[in-house]
Amino acid sequence: MFFISTESARMKYAVLTVFSLLILYMSSAVLADERSPTDKGFELFKEGVHHFNRKSYEAGIDFFRKSLGINPRDGRARYFLAMALYKAGFNENALFELNALLQTENETELIETFVRYLSTSRLFPSVLKKSDDYTVGREIRGNPLGKYILSRITGIDVDDLGNIYAAGFGSKIALKISQEGKPLVVFSNPRISTGRLYDIVRGVDGTVFISDFSNDTIYKFLDDGTYIGTFGGPGFGNGQLYGPTALAVDSRGDLYAIDSGNVRVMKFSKYGEFLLSFGREGEEEQEFSHPSGIAVDGAGNIYIADHGKKVIMVFDRFGNFMQTLTDPGLNDPYGISIAGESKLIVSDQDILRSYDIMYSTWTDIDTDGRVSRALDVKMDRLGQLYACDYENDRILQFVPKPDKYRNLNVILDRVETSGFPMITYSVTVLDADGFPIYGLREGNFLLKLGGGIVKKIDLSSNTVRDSQLRLLFLVDKSPSMEQYEEDVRTYMNSFASRVSVEDEMAVIGFNRNSWISSSFTRSKLRTMDAILEDRYAEGKSIDSAFRRAVDYLNKEYFKKAIIVITDGTIEEDSFRTYSFESCIRYAVNNHIPVYFLSFGAGKNNRLSYFARNTGGRYYDVLHSNEFPFMYNTIQEFRPPEYLIFFKDVYDPKFENLYLDAEVEVDFDGRTGKSRLGLIYFSKS
Repeated sequence: MFFISTESARMKYAVLTVFSLLILYMSSAVLADERSPTDKGFELFKEGVHHFNRKSYEAGIDFFRKSLGINPRDGRARYFLAMALYKAGFNENALFELNALLQTENETELIETFVRYLSTSRLFPSVLKKSDDYTVGREIRGNPLGKYILSRITGIDVDDLGNIYAAGFGSKIALKISQEGKPLVVFSNPRISTGRLYDIVRGVDGTVFISDFSNDTIYKFLDDGTYIGTFGGPGFGNGQLYGPTALAVDSRGDLYAIDSGNVRVMKFSKYGEFLLSFGREGEEEQEFSHPSGIAVDGAGNIYIADHGKKVIMVFDRFGNFMQTLTDPGLNDPYGISIAGESKLIVSDQDILRSYDIMYSTWTDIDTDGRVSRALDVKMDRLGQLYACDYENDRILQFVPKPDKYRNLNVILDRVETSGFPMITYSVTVLDADGFPIYGLREGNFLLKLGGGIVKKIDLSSNTVRDSQLRLLFLVDKSPSMEQYEEDVRTYMNSFASRVSVEDEMAVIGFNRNSWISSSFTRSKLRTMDAILEDRYAEGKSIDSAFRRAVDYLNKEYFKKAIIVITDGTIEEDSFRTYSFESCIRYAVNNHIPVYFLSFGAGKNNRLSYFARNTGGRYYDVLHSNEFPFMYNTIQEFRPPEYLIFFKDVYDPKFENLYLDAEVEVDFDGRTGKSRLGLIYFSKS
C-alpha cells in the first residue's frame, strides 16, 4: 500500500486550496468585468442627471457622453444628452441625438414631437401670424356669472394670462374673469357709485381703466380690484367728459377715450392728467359723426371706428388726420382693436372683420353665425379672438382653426430635488407655433413620478418668482468703451433709480477675459461702482462672457434678465469660442431675455436680432427716447416656464435610484407631454 506522509498531505491541501481560491477569484473577476461596464455607465449617467437638474448642462453633457461610451444603446442616457444639449443652446446637436434615438426607441411619439419643435422653432416668437380661419372655442355666459349678473356687455379686454375683463353696461358692473369663466375680481369701491360702465382696458403697468358713461368719469383700479382714483368729470372743457365710451392704451401707457357727447377724443396720461383733445362733429372727411371705437398701434397711430359714417379714421399721435379706411362691407363698425403688429380687428354688427394694415385688405372672420351684435372685440397673444355679444349677454371665444387641432409643445426642463421632500418640476408650455401659453392652473397639469400619479400640486411659487428681478449687467471693458464712461454713468444711474428695492443686481465685466465684478446685491452704489470699474483692455469676447452670465443667472430663483452695456460693435473674437446662434439659443432655452444698451453710433442689426430673439430689446441709448421705459419693459417679460411644486413621502426602497418624471398638459383640448427623470433622495 502506498502512503503519503502528513507533511506531504498538508502541502498538497495547501496547493489545492490556493489553486481553488485562484480559480474562484478569476471567475469572480470575470463576472465583475461583465457587470462593471453597465454599473459604471449607470453611475456616470446618474452623475449626469444630478448635473442636469442643477442646470450644469455642459457638465451633464460630459457625463452622458461618457456613459454612452460604455453603453451606446442606453436610450435614457441619449435622451438626457439631447436635452442637455438643447438646454445648453446646441439645438443642432440635440436634433442629431434625438434622430439617432428614433432609430432604436419603440415609444417615439414624444421624441418625434420634440424633434418637430426643434426643427421649426423660431427662437422667441414676437410677431403674431395666425390664420384668419376661426372656429368657436369657449362661451362665457354673463347672466348669471357665478353670483354676479353681467348684462349688456359693451367692453372687454384680455391679459397675457388669458383672463378676461368685461364691462356690463346693463348691470353696471365690471369683472375680471378667468379663462374658464369664473369671476375673479369685481371692480367696485364704497367711495364710488358706478353708473353705466361702457369699456374696460388694462394699462401697460397692469392697472385697469373703466369708463362710466352716465357719470362722465373714468375709474382707475389695480388689477386685484384696489381702487386708485377717478378722473374726467362732466363738462365740455379740456379733461372733462360727456358720456365716455371706448378706451385704448398706447405703448407708453397713455389713455385715449371716446368722448361721445362732445364728439371728440381725449388723451390722458396714465395718472389721469389731460394731455390732448382732437376731433369734432361734422361732415368733412376728418370730422366725426358717431365715434364708437378706438385703438392705437405700436407707432402711435390712432384708429377711430365711426359707426355713423361707416368708416375707420386714422390719426397720428398728435391728433392730425391721416386717412380713412373704407369698405362696402362695413355696416355698423363699433369695437376696434390692434392685433399683432399689422392687423386691425373690427366688430361690425353680427360679424367680425380683419384689416391688414400692411396690404390694405379686408377679411371677414367666420363666427358660425354665433354673434348677434358684437360691440367690442379683442385678440389675445395666441391669436384667439374674444367678442362680447351685447344682445345675448355673453362672451364668445374664437380660436384659429389650425390651432384647435394641433397639440402643444411641452418641455420638462428639469426636476429639482434639493429641497426634498419638496420636489419641483420646471415645465415650459408653448402652442404649436412656439408662443407661450400663460395662465394655466393646477387642473391643466398631470404629473407622474416613477409611474405613479402625483395627487396634489402647487403653482403658487410662480407668483413669488415673478415678484422680483435678478438683473445681470454684462459690461464691455474693451478700449472703445472708455470714451462713453460718463454717458454710462449718467444713464445707468438713471436706470438704477427705477430699480425696485426688492430686486438684486450683479455685474460681470469682459474684454478678452471675463470676471465677476459684483455678486448679486440690492446695493445700487456697489452695482454702479462695478459697472464703472476701470479695467479696460484689448478684446471683446462676448460669447464666453455671455455664457458665464447665463450660468450665473441660472443659479437664481427669481425672474431674470441680462443687460449688455456696449458700444454696439462686434469684433473678430466676439463669437470665436461659441457661435452667435448658440448664444441666442442658450438664453432662449433658459428663458432669459437679453437687452443691449448701445452707447456707440448707429444700430447694430446683429445685436438687435440677438436681443429681439431672446424676448429682449436693443436700445440705441444716445439716439432714442426709449431708454427711460426699459425697466418697465423688463418687468413685463413673462417666462413661459411653470414651477410646479409637490411634496413627496420618503420611501427608502427608492433611495439613490433613477425614477422617471413625466408631465402631461391639457389646455382647451390641446395636449402635450414630456419626460425627464431624477435620482431619488438619499439620506446617507
